Amino acid sequence: MKREKGKTLEKYFVFLLFFAFLLMAGEIRAEGVQARYLENGGKKTVLQLTIDDPAPSSVIVQQQLPPGTRIQGAVPAYTKFNPGKAEVKWLFKRPRPGVRTITLHYGTPLSGKGASAVIRCKSPISGQLMTITVP
Repeated sequence: MKREKGKTLEKYFVFLLFFAFLLMAGEIRAEGVQARYLENGGKKTVLQLTIDDPAPSSVIVQQQLPPGTRIQGAVPAYTKFNPGKAEVKWLFKRPRPGVRTITLHYGTPLSGKGASAVIRCKSPISGQLMTITVP
């Protein structure tokens, strides 16, 4: 019995190490899409998306900002901004494989932990809906 409990703890420990590595690397990945913040604080956020080949048919990016954040500029331009929810969205139809960045500039430095992102797309292989959260 002790041997089985030790193996279970060992597997749990390996899983925790793997998860910690992903958090430290700052890159979150799902089938076809990877995302990470290159910069997330001050008066600017830069979110990097890597689209694999085959690419999903579309990618939705939603960034949640601290309440009261004023946007000075966005590259590329966002599809929708809800100031009441401090939520910014982009819709990329038929994205090409490769790396792209989403940059937001703010009037004042971001408060708290900065922005967070949620990326949604369908797997180009299985067709399953995928959600990636980038803290």
